[in-house]
Amino acid sequence: MSSLILSVSPEIVERPYYFYMTKVRVYSIEELYYHCYHYWKQSIDDFLMGKLEDWIRVELGLSHISGQIAKIKDEFPSITEQYIRFLGLIDYFYDFELESLKKELYKWENKAEWEKCKEKADYFMAQDKPEEAMKWYKKAIVFEENAKVYNNMGVASMNMGWYEDASYYFQKAYQKEPQNIPILLNLADVYILKENFKEAGKYLTQAAKLDDSKIIWYYYGELYNSIGNKEKAIGSYLKAINKGDKFDSYIKLARIYTKEEEFEKAQDYLEKIQPSLRNEVYWMEYSNLYEAWGKKDLALEAVQNSIARNKNYIYSWIALARFHRRNKNLEEAQKAINEALRIDAENEEAKIEEAKTQKEQGKEKEYRLSLKGLINKWIHRYRQDTV
Repeated sequence: MSSLILSVSPEIVERPYYFYMTKVRVYSIEELYYHCYHYWKQSIDDFLMGKLEDWIRVELGLSHISGQIAKIKDEFPSITEQYIRFLGLIDYFYDFELESLKKELYKWENKAEWEKCKEKADYFMAQDKPEEAMKWYKKAIVFEENAKVYNNMGVASMNMGWYEDASYYFQKAYQKEPQNIPILLNLADVYILKENFKEAGKYLTQAAKLDDSKIIWYYYGELYNSIGNKEKAIGSYLKAINKGDKFDSYIKLARIYTKEEEFEKAQDYLEKIQPSLRNEVYWMEYSNLYEAWGKKDLALEAVQNSIARNKNYIYSWIALARFHRRNKNLEEAQKAINEALRIDAENEEAKIEEAKTQKEQGKEKEYRLSLKGLINKWIHRYRQDTV
């Protein structure tokens, strides 16, 4: 900021402004400007559609600022110029900050429309919101049928469990870039999930002809593991490790041996993972091992270690809620599930655990409502899949 400024917003705002993409609520002009600068890609549509100036006028009562925004839009055709002048209306940013953003905006404004839509979709994918992402990918593909967009549509569909849609989009991507290794691996992945192992093997073989890296052997491990060929799966994961895989293949080997109740071997592979890589996923894997091994106290401790590594890893909180529920510690179970739903209010696994906790608490009405909401969502998804 070029100088210290006092808030020009009213002390009480009845209706905060809600940024849809970031899920952020702001209560003052200063908070709004901060968001519009630091998250401009997620704010610029609100600016262009006039939503910001309406809120500034109606809720903040700052009609002189909203009037200047309208005037800027009338006078300057360039989106870049409009947005920078809008950000310059209050003395909130240094000149060099606005100049730096202006360069970014200019590059963005001159991108193709499909790239702009894809950027928004990719943002939602990074937030683990594939349904929102899919809306923007569908807009992007209208402007240009692009292999990258088709591939990402496939990934979004796969994340939602829409495997038929995913294979369709991956095939469209493959038709445009038949030697693209990530697309080939995604095809192999989705066909494994569909249990069409012949097709999965076909695309994996094509990828292997182009590359001989750890990721190829990891996917061979996934294919053989899904088929039920334990020996070849283990051999493939070990080849991936020999080629530099330091995490994923160790996790998969631990899972194989946990399933076989060879717990010491499973633990050996987890212990081979470098300490610096022992993240929230690692500790959840240890929790699963200890739980299968009958070491419940150590399993709970591993879940707590997972949360300590990443407090926003939802599956750790769900697991913690499950442990407390099974131990009849329902108050702590509710606290854990509340944390999970804080991270993602729409996560189905969290909602199922919440329903189970409600049932244990004797909250029959809430339990039935939770189940009804889940069933309605599943019906809606089924109808979408079958249209």
